[in-house]
Amino acid sequence: MVFADLIAAIPWLGTLLILLPIIVALYLLAFRRWSADKTGIVAFAFGFIIASLFFGTHPFLAVLASISGIIASFPISLMVVTSILMITYMIRTGALARITVFFKTLGSGNKAIQIMLINVGLGLFLVGLGATPVSMLPPVMLAMGFSPLVAVMLPAIGYDPLTTYALLGIPVLVFADSVNTADPTYWASQYPGADPLYMSGHVFSLFMPVVATGIALAMLWIAGGRKLLFNKEALVLACVTGLTAGFICYLCNLPWVGLTPLTNIFAGLAVIGVMLTYSKVRGLRLVDKTVLTEEDQPVLQSMGLIRAMSPWLILIFFCFFVNLIPPIYDLFFNILTFPIVIGRITIRTRFLWNAYFWVLIASLLAISIDAILAQRQKRIPEFSLQVQDAAKTWLRRTWRPFISATIFFALAYVMIFSGSYIAGDGSWQIHNPWNMIFVLSVVTASTFGPLYPLTAAFLGLLGGFVSGSETSTIAMFQSYHQTTSTIIGAHPLVVGASSGIGGGLASVLSPAKLQNAAAVIDESGIEGRVLRYAVPIALIVTIAVAILAFFWAYFIS
Repeated sequence: MVFADLIAAIPWLGTLLILLPIIVALYLLAFRRWSADKTGIVAFAFGFIIASLFFGTHPFLAVLASISGIIASFPISLMVVTSILMITYMIRTGALARITVFFKTLGSGNKAIQIMLINVGLGLFLVGLGATPVSMLPPVMLAMGFSPLVAVMLPAIGYDPLTTYALLGIPVLVFADSVNTADPTYWASQYPGADPLYMSGHVFSLFMPVVATGIALAMLWIAGGRKLLFNKEALVLACVTGLTAGFICYLCNLPWVGLTPLTNIFAGLAVIGVMLTYSKVRGLRLVDKTVLTEEDQPVLQSMGLIRAMSPWLILIFFCFFVNLIPPIYDLFFNILTFPIVIGRITIRTRFLWNAYFWVLIASLLAISIDAILAQRQKRIPEFSLQVQDAAKTWLRRTWRPFISATIFFALAYVMIFSGSYIAGDGSWQIHNPWNMIFVLSVVTASTFGPLYPLTAAFLGLLGGFVSGSETSTIAMFQSYHQTTSTIIGAHPLVVGASSGIGGGLASVLSPAKLQNAAAVIDESGIEGRVLRYAVPIALIVTIAVAILAFFWAYFIS
């Protein structure tokens, strides 16, 4: 406890130690070009050692906290695993290629319509279901005549505004659970009777009209510079797109509407509907097959569009079934929670409600339907090889993203429960109130005072760059934001939400995502050029979020 007493006497020393894992991670990512999974493991090791040696955390308790963090990450980590399974299978059967050919026919050659329709509308829809726009859309944009730089950037930034509601709203769920982990009495005392998921989604939605519109305008600048940005038609379309996505997001997340998990699906469809309506009014073709090349024709004839999209259609059906029927939602979300208790931590897994379960079910059903069709068409050997190849590829690809998705959760839980030990009766007791979260909060509150809400979005941007995930950013920082906001009298949900949005905006800065987008069009090495464009955009939108958070943190009800 000597070090713990020293940190209590000199909080700045503790702050430097707490920030060390993040500093190390930044160095490894930015200068050593390490992958996110290896970087996360090293950052976690530093955090674990610091918590044990300097903050008086019992090592075995730190291990249990780490395991709890891994379990708490399942909504995102298992979603990554199951979504990779679905996408890999769709690639191996040719379904994804068929869908991509369809995407190419949209937009009628109008650049502004193509940008908003494909990268915002389809991007939101795809990421809402758990698909990956940065893997799917760059080839489409390249085929439409956009430069490699633009083809990488637009899909990476297009779904950024509403990435909070990606993967059927998993980041929002993690936010609600993180608030509960930091203070188990918060929801019951501050919002008695309200659903934490919907309340969390509502707070995030307040930012979205501004963020979505800002991103849409930025996309015009990326694609065509000042000429496209100040084009009257393009400017109107960008504003309409941003406001449409933002309004639908706000509407879906009103507590009495309660469609948080389906936000991105509805917002994406709304943007697509608006763009197609505009095209119809202008007399443009809704679907223009003349843009297809000779290489596209065999893909177009390979299977029907409905069959190609069957995994997504099945998933949409289950998502609507689980979330739109109140008794079913209440059963899966509130009653059958399947809690796991580890010491002081209770994790409600809700696996029958979580998106990863239904992605797995949709994938298995789609495979079963394709097997029946293959049997009728007498091509079982070919189909079996496709399934085997998809399974092998999935197993090879999935473990590293799984580690990336879990490791920062483990670090977050070690930080939250630092300064604790296991008593003789097995209970967890705090013997150092100056734990990692409290020290960081005290130093931050004393340094920034009432201006602290201005910093949260930038911390989220940093966390999103390091972890590559808004969800991991929320898990790492929400407890800290909650404690600091309480000290200065700011609204903890607003401050935490602004940090989460900052983490989402970091999607366009994430090395892993940019490398993925560049690789699918054989433009590896372009990431540095992308960052030069992306950093100013991310900073400008983050500044807007920070200003909104500052005012709302003190005046929101």
